[in-house]
Amino acid sequence: MALAALFIALFVMLLLGFPIYIALTGASLLYVLLNEHLSFMIAIQRMVAAPNSFTLLAVPFFILAGQIMNNGGVTTRIFRFAKSCVGHLRGGLGYVNVVSSIIFAGMSGSALADAGGLGMVEIEAMRRENYDEDFSIGVTAASSIIGPIIPPSIPFVIYGAVAGVSIGGLFIGGVLPGLIMATALFLMVFFVSRKRRYPVTKRATPGEIVRTFGSSFLALLTPLVIIGGIWGGFFTPTEAAFISIVYALLITVFVYRDQGLDAIPKLIMDTVRVVAPAIMIVSAANLFGWILNYENVDRYLVNFLFGISTNRYVILLVINLLLLVLGMFLEVVSAIMLLLPILGPVVELLGIHPIHFGIILVVNLMIGLLTPPVGFVLYVLASATRNPVADVIRFILPWVIPLLIALILITLFPAITLWLPTVAGFVVR
Repeated sequence: MALAALFIALFVMLLLGFPIYIALTGASLLYVLLNEHLSFMIAIQRMVAAPNSFTLLAVPFFILAGQIMNNGGVTTRIFRFAKSCVGHLRGGLGYVNVVSSIIFAGMSGSALADAGGLGMVEIEAMRRENYDEDFSIGVTAASSIIGPIIPPSIPFVIYGAVAGVSIGGLFIGGVLPGLIMATALFLMVFFVSRKRRYPVTKRATPGEIVRTFGSSFLALLTPLVIIGGIWGGFFTPTEAAFISIVYALLITVFVYRDQGLDAIPKLIMDTVRVVAPAIMIVSAANLFGWILNYENVDRYLVNFLFGISTNRYVILLVINLLLLVLGMFLEVVSAIMLLLPILGPVVELLGIHPIHFGIILVVNLMIGLLTPPVGFVLYVLASATRNPVADVIRFILPWVIPLLIALILITLFPAITLWLPTVAGFVVR
């Protein structure tokens, strides 16, 4: 009865439009109230303990670093460098869009930061050169979700903290999957550009390439500083996140001089506005997940999945379908917090490495950012480009296809994810 009340209360509050952290908290507290074996003290302890994590400190740090980069002219420099390298190809700004996202992915770890910051630089450039609006918005949205796959990655930090998995291993494991997603988008750009006969522009001179590289060189070093430091054992992911803030401030304030120190208080407040709801979700979802474990919901799911098939790849494909559907309705942080307690035992029984599963989980949820009704990238781009949401959905959906193909490859071939972490010593065979 208490478990049924939990799900009914959650569904009703979400239907009434309550924020997800309030819905999770309210439903969980109702369950505790109806269960005579539990006390509110347990609920309070679970909710307070969840965000009390040194690892989770990396989340606001990486978000703030991304804010500083976006506000400090880094995105424009990245775009110019990428354009000088591949802008001469047919449909060149489509390739530039993807390359820029790969580079920016090594700095922010956030799809929304990519779409809302770098994405607008890219779309405005494509509009000036008369690219079709659906092409401009579609490739911008699809490339933005590479950000949380190529390290650093805010979702990987949350997954690693909750699942007790090496965040350094997740970071390095995301490199090849991110590049495979980018390659799939390159192929999409190639075919669409050929079909629409987009113009070929003049190739940049070696001097122009050198100048744009020199202008963006310090920004391009950011991924090397972060990943190299973690890989070399010089600092933890949380320390790397703080170092990225210091580094971002140094290059944007004292080298590029595109912003002053007086901009920092506003950027901190913007970061707080982004982080606060996420931390509240972490607290509420931790209690909710504990209740699901207490009720052995994971056991029912295991029985259900193994009733379908005992083949690990069939079950993984079923899990992918489940994640894609849930990604349409759940925000990334809440989805990770809710799904891990349920899917974790299934993954363990299948013998799937937690780093491999973490990449699969996050890629699915990133694709969810592009799909209605709760695809946040949809609404960011609809607002920024002043297009109706329905049109933005129509523009983006064809670009989901290459991402789904990349997801299938990542799922079926674990070596794509695990090879680099094995070489780096994060995975012991």
